[in-house]
Amino acid sequence: MKKTENSTFHLVVNTIFIGLLLTFAIVYLTTMLLAPGSQIAPACYDGTVIEGDNAGMEFRRAVYQNNSTLDFIREYQYRLFGIADTNTVVMGENDFLFEQRNTENGYEYLQDYTGNLSFTEAELAAILSVLKYRQDLCTKYGATYLLVVIPNSQTVYSEYMPSYLGRISKDTRLTRLQDYLQQNGFYGCLDLTAHLKLAKTDGQLYHNTENAMNALGMYYAYQAVCESIAGNLTSPFEGIPRESLRFYRHATPGRSTAQKAGLAELALNHTVALSNDTPIAYVETVNSGLYTVTEHLNCANTSSLLLQFHSASDRTQSEIFFSNTFQKVTYQNRLSLTDETLRVTDPQVVVQFITESELARLIRK
Repeated sequence: MKKTENSTFHLVVNTIFIGLLLTFAIVYLTTMLLAPGSQIAPACYDGTVIEGDNAGMEFRRAVYQNNSTLDFIREYQYRLFGIADTNTVVMGENDFLFEQRNTENGYEYLQDYTGNLSFTEAELAAILSVLKYRQDLCTKYGATYLLVVIPNSQTVYSEYMPSYLGRISKDTRLTRLQDYLQQNGFYGCLDLTAHLKLAKTDGQLYHNTENAMNALGMYYAYQAVCESIAGNLTSPFEGIPRESLRFYRHATPGRSTAQKAGLAELALNHTVALSNDTPIAYVETVNSGLYTVTEHLNCANTSSLLLQFHSASDRTQSEIFFSNTFQKVTYQNRLSLTDETLRVTDPQVVVQFITESELARLIRK
């Protein structure tokens, strides 16, 4: 009886093994004969690259370094186990995807989260020098300078990060920079972290598949900026009350973080957008390519602001809030500040927005 059981077991194993070989052979032949080279991905799932031009290496590439194979793995890892490509992103709770690194600027999100990417003393001193330069330049033209830091989604929603990463460090780049600036008497930096954490009770403030604020998050950023600059304007203004605005939530394809993990069609983005019927009480008066100017149609205050963004989407989302509040607002998609810009725009307050992941940009003017 035992011999019969062993024979059956070996038959099943051999059948499965032969089936796998046939499957791989079909994938290999299909890839090589029908679409040679077109399905080969830049790397395997683990990031390695299969080298060599012999038949064995070509077979391995066709199976393991194949776009269709990688898509299949990503899809069923996500569907069955709720995990994402660990080389690109980490899967958090409540459908949040968090980036591991920014390939454009070399920023390591997880290293910063765990406190292993802090600025050096020399880097902090260089940033302080740049900020003081900008502050002095604004003072020269009668304006107040404010740097506004938009925190990473992992900073605001640290409770959604995987438990194995532990709690967010108290020694991130942002916390260390804020401490250093205040210790050296510079108070023109507004970190939005505390404001946004308090506002989370009103709804989701960030895209769950991209490291960026949604419209509701931008509203609370606007609110925090208004509170910060109120004392630096020549005339009082009325901010937009929360109860006067309507936001709606809908599902859209996954945004940039999901796309990097190959999950754009699976990990849907829970988008929060401002209602299309929101009143607009301003007009665009200048669009030079270098900057855009809006003017309020019936505003009692005479406030003039210069808002600078590096993120085009943040700039676009901010307009309806700031331009519906202040008499004149100039927008620029840049982070540098020059004499010419201040002469032309003549602002009372200059607000530069920068994301936490881009703080290293402040090391240079």
